Amino acid sequence: MFALYVGGLRDYLLILIGDTDYIEGQFGPGGLAYFTDYPPVLRALWAINVLGGLIAPVLLVARNRWAAPTALLAAAAQLVLLAVTFALLDRWTALGASTSWFDIGIGLVTVLFALYCTNLRRRDLLR
Repeated sequence: MFALYVGGLRDYLLILIGDTDYIEGQFGPGGLAYFTDYPPVLRALWAINVLGGLIAPVLLVARNRWAAPTALLAAAAQLVLLAVTFALLDRWTALGASTSWFDIGIGLVTVLFALYCTNLRRRDLLR
């Protein structure tokens, strides 16, 4: 989980600063158009997802009870981001099937991780 989100942080930062070589190399020519003028609300959701995805595993390793809500927040942000970008920004066409399926997979892993953390918290295994 943590390693996936380290990669996600790299993507986020390089896209945030507008590294056109990286964006075109990673996502093709459609990626540059897709991320140009990316809505601030979606950028904020993406930041919440990435930060939550980085922090939650660290909290889990520390057996901290905040791992569950942090993971749930990351999962919720990811699901909303996926739903909105597929429905309104035509993400599949802009970024292609490979990137889209990869991001759906990350969303699934994030949801499963959040459920795992929630289960541990319910069983009082987190402090």
